[in-house]
Amino acid sequence: MIQGIIPVLVIVAIVGGISVWLRRRGRVAGAEGWRDAPPAASADSQRIPARRPAGPAPGGPGSLAGDLARWVGAGLIGPEDADAIATFEQARVAGAVGAGGERRVSLLAEALGYVGVVLALAGAGVGVGHAWDDLPTWAHLGIPLAATVLLVAGGLLLRKQEEPAFERLMGVLWMLAVGTTAWALVVFGVEVADLDAEPSAVLVGAGCTAVALSLWSARPSGFQQTALLGSIHVLVIAGILWASADEPPVWWMAVAVWAIGAIWATLGWRNLMEPSWLAVGFGCLGMVIGPATGLGEYEWLLAPALLTAAGLMAVSIPTRQTPLLALGTVGAFGYITWAVVHYFQDSLGVPLALVIVGAVFLGLAVLAGRLGTREARRGAPHLPAPG
Repeated sequence: MIQGIIPVLVIVAIVGGISVWLRRRGRVAGAEGWRDAPPAASADSQRIPARRPAGPAPGGPGSLAGDLARWVGAGLIGPEDADAIATFEQARVAGAVGAGGERRVSLLAEALGYVGVVLALAGAGVGVGHAWDDLPTWAHLGIPLAATVLLVAGGLLLRKQEEPAFERLMGVLWMLAVGTTAWALVVFGVEVADLDAEPSAVLVGAGCTAVALSLWSARPSGFQQTALLGSIHVLVIAGILWASADEPPVWWMAVAVWAIGAIWATLGWRNLMEPSWLAVGFGCLGMVIGPATGLGEYEWLLAPALLTAAGLMAVSIPTRQTPLLALGTVGAFGYITWAVVHYFQDSLGVPLALVIVGAVFLGLAVLAGRLGTREARRGAPHLPAPG
């Protein structure tokens, strides 16, 4: 079974890498023919579309050749500049030369490298799993510790590299290091310290948070931020479970997830957590998802959930943040649908309840469109009348 799956995974990865590489090359394909690209259509010719043969025209809109021809025709750049841009883009996409003259790693090579790493780790994991019961406790603890050290050291070797592929590889290695740290702490808590489940989880969360924070401080990246945010969630949830004498109510977890998301979004909004756009996205996502974890048992969580979704939509309009608008809309759709079906299913029926939900969202779309138009008019500069 496994022997048959591995070749399939390799083939899928190769095909995916080739498709990404070809899509990246698509825009600059034919850039050298920008001189032969048709000139930009005039305003009169754009009013009545001409018949064209089926299929995309080379050098048309969206291609680099078409853009260069249009820019040269408009007098924005000269022919020499267009030739230089075309030459540079062809060399860059071919993976030969970067901005500083260094050789770039192609996406296909990077994808195949990650596939090789995954397969090697899978093989090592299967081998260790077969012999795990026969190993002593010190080996159980030493294996994840050694893996953590090797992963951190590998990232340090790549730290000074400016190649984007190496930067991504460093982020992946350090994120895996947080995972192996959790593995080592679980072994320590269970086999060495003989801790219960709750204090062992707190130990794992605290240790991973410390390691992830250190790695994020050394190189702020999306991988390290993801590992840090996940570690904080483990620490907070495990701390709540350990601190409470009895089993805590679920709404405690919901409020904790919402609060972490709010803090995380605030840190990203103030550029205190890099990458800031990812921090805002993660934080807002946590604020939307948080109330849903306890909504089935505590219906009052619907109020903060709807307020959160409405707040995201309200903030997205003046700041023109489309992702926040989408996230708030999806959250509002989920919560309003749940509320209508939950409260009116018996009296109205599911079809009529869904019709009501659709009407509500049509009203929200109209309101958002009007507010967006109003904000755009306010922000638009006043232009004097011609003549």
